[in-house]
Amino acid sequence: MSANREVALDLCLAEHHDGLVVLTLNRPEARNALDVPLLEAFVSALAEGKRAAVDVLLVRAEGPAFCAGADVRSDDGTATGRPGLRRRLIEESLDLIGDYPAAVVAVQGAAVGAGWAIAAAADITLASPAATFRFPELPLGFPPPDSTVRRLEAAVGPARALRLLALNERFVADDLAGLGLVDVVPEDSLDVTARETAARLAVLPPELLRDLKTGLSAWKRTSLPNTLERQS
Repeated sequence: MSANREVALDLCLAEHHDGLVVLTLNRPEARNALDVPLLEAFVSALAEGKRAAVDVLLVRAEGPAFCAGADVRSDDGTATGRPGLRRRLIEESLDLIGDYPAAVVAVQGAAVGAGWAIAAAADITLASPAATFRFPELPLGFPPPDSTVRRLEAAVGPARALRLLALNERFVADDLAGLGLVDVVPEDSLDVTARETAARLAVLPPELLRDLKTGLSAWKRTSLPNTLERQS
């Protein structure tokens, strides 16, 4: 794979470096809300990275918001005879993120619903102090992604995961840092820090990264802060 090759995919920009792919959600006018075209571009770029044997993934976003979640005002695939396609593409993207030996996500602004799910699917989530996180699915009558339920339950336990997923509460980055879910990075250095972190992972032996993830996946947190402060 050639270094520093940039491929413009319109809705999802892909930069390929040796052992590393940087994917940028590029629908800032809609706060990077996930409609079917963006999801198809995102899944295609994730799958291309896997086919190219890329070891490390970095997901970032253009604009003031990381991702406003599923674009529920857009067609979910029904108009083209594929009802439920948007949901299936979200689940596929989360599975693909988890399949990389290491994945980093950089969150600025809002990460709502599926946007938070993308962040939760990463091995390392970096967030600016102004980043906010919320799951509105259950109050709207939709279940959160299955893989996100499993990941959060494993990370923070069932009681805290239920609160994060069910109550439509808005949390800031410091709230989630207290649970070990994100690392807070100054906003003006978020992108640089995310790229440097991903580059440091990319020089490690991928088989050792996979073995490390396998060992860690069996471990559940048993000592976490007792409270979360809800942000109004």
